Amino acid sequence: MWSPTLLISVLLAAREGLSSQLAFGVDTPARSSYDSKTISNQTVKDLPVQGDDMSTNAETLVSALSSSSQHTIFIHLLQRSKSIPMLAHIGNATVFAPTDQAWTDWADRHHPDRSLDGEHNNLAGGWLGHEGLDEWMRDEEDILRMRIAQSGMAEEEERRSLDNQNWALRQHLLYHILNYTLPPLSFIVSSSSPSTRKNISIQTTLLYPQAQEPIPPPTPEPGPPWLPRGGEGLLGGHGQRIRLAKGGSEEGRQRGKVGVDWEGNGGAVIWDGTGWEERGNGTLDVENRIAGAKWVRNGVVVGIEAVLDMPVSIEEAIKSHPSLTYLSHILPFDSPPSPLPSSFATTPHLTVFAPSDEAFSVLDDIEKGYLEGPYGEEGVGRIVAESVTLGVGKNCVGWSDTLSSKALGFETASGDELEVMVPADGRLVVNGTEAEIIDIYASNGVVHIMPNLLLPPNFTLLNSAEKMLLSLNATRFASLLRSANLSNTYIGEDKKQTEAYTILAPTDDVLDQMDKWRGTYRVPIPEVWATPEADSTALTGLEPFVDVSPLAALLQYHIIPGRLLPEDIKDGMLLGTELRTSALGGERQRLRVDVTETLGRDRIDWETVGEGEVRFGGATVLGKPVKSGKSIIYLISSLLSTPDDVLQTAVSDLQLSTFIAAVYAAQLEKAVKHTPATTYFMPRNRAFNQLGLTMKYLLLPEGKDDLRKVIKYHAVNEVVYSSDIDVGKKIHKTLEGGEIIVERTKGKNSSVLLRSPVRWGDHDSGDNSLPANGELRPARVVSDEEDALTNTGVIQTIDSVVMPADVEITLAKLLRGSKQSTMMELMLRAGLGWILEGREPSGEELQKVQLDGKIATRDHEDGQQPERGNEGGVKGLALPSYTLLCPSDKAFSRLNITHYLSEPEALLKLLKLHIVPSTSQPFNARQPASTTAQPRDGLPLSLDDDSVYSTLLSSESKFGDVAFRATGDNSFIVGIRGARGSGSREGESARVGQGGRGSVRWRKASGSQSTVTIEKKKKDKGIDHSDDEEEEKKLLWNGGMTLGGGVLMIDSVLIPYQPSWFSRWGWLVLTLSGIGVILLITVISVVWWYMTREKKEEEDGARYEPLEGEDDE
Repeated sequence: MWSPTLLISVLLAAREGLSSQLAFGVDTPARSSYDSKTISNQTVKDLPVQGDDMSTNAETLVSALSSSSQHTIFIHLLQRSKSIPMLAHIGNATVFAPTDQAWTDWADRHHPDRSLDGEHNNLAGGWLGHEGLDEWMRDEEDILRMRIAQSGMAEEEERRSLDNQNWALRQHLLYHILNYTLPPLSFIVSSSSPSTRKNISIQTTLLYPQAQEPIPPPTPEPGPPWLPRGGEGLLGGHGQRIRLAKGGSEEGRQRGKVGVDWEGNGGAVIWDGTGWEERGNGTLDVENRIAGAKWVRNGVVVGIEAVLDMPVSIEEAIKSHPSLTYLSHILPFDSPPSPLPSSFATTPHLTVFAPSDEAFSVLDDIEKGYLEGPYGEEGVGRIVAESVTLGVGKNCVGWSDTLSSKALGFETASGDELEVMVPADGRLVVNGTEAEIIDIYASNGVVHIMPNLLLPPNFTLLNSAEKMLLSLNATRFASLLRSANLSNTYIGEDKKQTEAYTILAPTDDVLDQMDKWRGTYRVPIPEVWATPEADSTALTGLEPFVDVSPLAALLQYHIIPGRLLPEDIKDGMLLGTELRTSALGGERQRLRVDVTETLGRDRIDWETVGEGEVRFGGATVLGKPVKSGKSIIYLISSLLSTPDDVLQTAVSDLQLSTFIAAVYAAQLEKAVKHTPATTYFMPRNRAFNQLGLTMKYLLLPEGKDDLRKVIKYHAVNEVVYSSDIDVGKKIHKTLEGGEIIVERTKGKNSSVLLRSPVRWGDHDSGDNSLPANGELRPARVVSDEEDALTNTGVIQTIDSVVMPADVEITLAKLLRGSKQSTMMELMLRAGLGWILEGREPSGEELQKVQLDGKIATRDHEDGQQPERGNEGGVKGLALPSYTLLCPSDKAFSRLNITHYLSEPEALLKLLKLHIVPSTSQPFNARQPASTTAQPRDGLPLSLDDDSVYSTLLSSESKFGDVAFRATGDNSFIVGIRGARGSGSREGESARVGQGGRGSVRWRKASGSQSTVTIEKKKKDKGIDHSDDEEEEKKLLWNGGMTLGGGVLMIDSVLIPYQPSWFSRWGWLVLTLSGIGVILLITVISVVWWYMTREKKEEEDGARYEPLEGEDDE
């Protein structure tokens, strides 16, 4: 007779063999915790049996379920899903049957919202509607008729919809069924399996997940009812996995659980069995110990107290897991980027080694910003693709229990390989890193959670400047570069970039703010410029130069060739950008750098560059710069604007308003705006004011030609930046046609000077030291206002006007500028027009004005013309020149003009008193005599307090000199030297007003004598005239030239002084009268003394009488 141990072993072996024969799937049950050999080797006392009798059970799965009062809902659902025939036909199965209470609780938790009836797939699990389980407890035909009546749809459509729900319900129920019968020891722990791995078994269900219901065949297939077929579904032909925790273990608690996770958490507790009609029907005592299970002829029914939810897709698993929130946040599931699979919900047999939230902590904020941004999908795809396997082996899923302890190579979606192994302790190790969580089952694969990013050693997330911009919240700027077809050139992948660039990128916040104020902000929103595409020929240097589109030009202005590090930044730098335009002759447009000086800081570094001290083109640098490959990126606070045209740039500087007015007066605005590659040296308003009457004349219609020359002479036909000017002199060609000298002085505080050359056509100073225009003081570039960038070049501000040498400014022009006509008319009437015209007079003209023999004439025997003249330009300008003291018309209105018109000689003397020849040396009683100093800017005479000048009347009258006195308010009063009066008489003095200087006069060629023969009074002037050559030298600047005279406006007419009779003889009369009076007084005094003495003697004699007895002697 057989022993009980042998009988149990034979019975279990026979049952296992029968199960294997009747199983119709390709799967076999997992053997992680159950093995027949293990059971056969157990002794009887190891099994918790209560008796030795074995009985035959004739019940089936369906009858067992029907006999339970707690499984009526489960039976109805099996009927509605047409699964009853399947259970009746199946040879071996394990059914996990939720109780009625479990179904009710599940339906309550998953009840769809009635307000979303019209929404797509508003069904829990694809089958439970808002009516809940009640709908499934009724007859299917009744439900169909009700739906047709409510929706009005055709029966065929409603039946198809109902069939879809039945299919979804059947899928759900199949997850509760195994295609083999589990033995009792699969539900209870034994003394030989204390470990967690042995207490949790992995089983295979009849659920073969599919993306959608398969199309049924046109005619029903012959044979038994529908059964699930192996080889289908999203798991590579495998059934879905489920875990079972044994009762009596820490994981399974007292009765065991079904559907737990890899650590034994969760799951449905096995039912306590209250509800079976019969108890103790098991063939073994161990079966009777599992109260919630009933073994029958074709399997086992295991009651559970909860409904098992089918594993969701990998997409839903990632979205719902608390350790994968960041991955869920950055991964675009709707359209996963390449090389990821097209869907994480329907792509079959995926194995995902998902990086946890902690794994992404190795990325810095910039890299995370890129991944989280709208353009970070590419980076997400490259990172996640290193963790996704499209299939292990031949389209298999990488469940941990299918792997071995030997390292295997898994090819990822990116093409790289992962080294995966499962040691004997059940841990999953990938590339040497142990997984945090393993085997999260999904409908289309499995998810393992890793604590690290599985990236190859040479992986770089931000491998281009474009991606770096996207991560720095400069996505709109990067998008604009793409719109202008510039992204590949400047921000492409690092490995394709051969040049380094410095990129100045405004953030999205800046551009968004511009959108907000686009109605008033002066910089147009760049998107409106994106219509024309960039012309590639503009970047190749081909001729003719073709400009890029406005958008491309704006963006190129934000890119500087080379990598500019913070320590290389200096205040005042003019950096060449990638913007090249035809307006600059194909040269780079410059960008100004401003650095605010901070005490105690020698230079800018990585830490301080973003503290608001550095500005590119007026935009402040925000934060630290970021390197990207060979390039570097600075975030800036505003969008840069390319430089405006010359006039628009100059208008922003109020000190240049006079130059702008002059440009429009000369009708040169178009030429100034559009002349390419030009530098304008613009004088400030003060410089033009110093010209006085000269500027007023130039602004007159008749002065337009001369004004054009002046303006063009300040324009150099090349771009001259201050930083490019070397120490020394350099001659530049101007738009006027002449040349101008630009000079940088030596020394630490060097200056940039501007002056006329020493030669200009026929004009030559002779000794190579004097400028051709006669201005000894050069113009100076204002250092605080240099290098104002324009779209055609640059503007340099200077402090004085540089007059072209070929612009002739005569006294007549200055008088027209003053708009005072009376003085001009009187001089013409008196025959002094040659002074106004600035020419040498004829003998007849000199005779008429009584200057013959005193001024050389044109027909002089030496009659040599001055060097200054030329055939097409200025003619007849020679020594001497004259300064005219011009009373205003209002001053003349107070004079009896009729008297002077009727007395030509008086008129001539009046006018001569107002004419100062350039040969007149100023005499100052307070200072020693010296050579002539240069007058103040724009004035024809050097004015100092108590300076005295001779006039044309000085040779005829003792009172022909004029004297100047400073009034203390930077103005002067002029009067007749030596004139005596009350001070209130009209004509004694006048206040000096505005002046104007004429063109300079050059000395005649060597060997010719000075044309000046005016006799000047030498008395009290402290000048030695013994040497004529020395005297002539003193009349000239550096022995080469003298001022060209000019006009000084005065507010009163100076009337020639005529001393009175008393003034002539009064002193003599008074002196003689005084002498006579003194003599008379002396005589009278002597006579009086004599008479007084005699009388006194007589009186003394009368009073004396001789005494008695005296004898007369």
